[in-house]
Amino acid sequence: MFAAVYTQALFIVADVAYLRGAGVILAFVRTFLGRERFVTFRMGWVETVCSVEPLLLLIVTYLVQSGAPADGASLVRIGAAILGAALSLGGAGLLVWSFLSWRGIFAGHGVLADHKLVTRGAYGFVRHPVYLAALLVWLGLTVGYLSRTAFVVTALYVIPVYLLYIRSEEDMMLETFGDAYREYRHAVPMLVPRPRPATG
Repeated sequence: MFAAVYTQALFIVADVAYLRGAGVILAFVRTFLGRERFVTFRMGWVETVCSVEPLLLLIVTYLVQSGAPADGASLVRIGAAILGAALSLGGAGLLVWSFLSWRGIFAGHGVLADHKLVTRGAYGFVRHPVYLAALLVWLGLTVGYLSRTAFVVTALYVIPVYLLYIRSEEDMMLETFGDAYREYRHAVPMLVPRPRPATG
């Protein structure tokens, strides 16, 4: 029974990572093919470095999945796999919520001709729910497989690059939306949700 739980939890972690990696690559292709919709589109060094992340996620997932023990998992590994699956599913859920909150979502940094500032749904939870989802998927992979490789990539590449990517995006949003974005930034946290005050 424990072996089955372990195996299923790791399948969840890997499947979420594969789906997210492939989904973001397809979103980049879709964005590129529809680039005439944008009045502004940024592709500086930060965006270029960050665009490698979904492909790297696919590669790292394959490597850690190939190296995982198939049976005889300890209780620590089973617990880690379950926690990893929970983190991954949390990331997947947040990604779906982000799409439902803003149906016009796209990959990359740009401003659409009819772009409106989205502040509700997942975007009222944190300002960058899609990037938080990415971090949760990477953490799920790291914890679920107890992978040093995933940990090193997450710590030395994913987190620093996404923080720079967010900074670049926020500069663009301030240029586009001005005070409205400043107010939004003041009201909604960047990546770490904060408890809401009790009402009533």
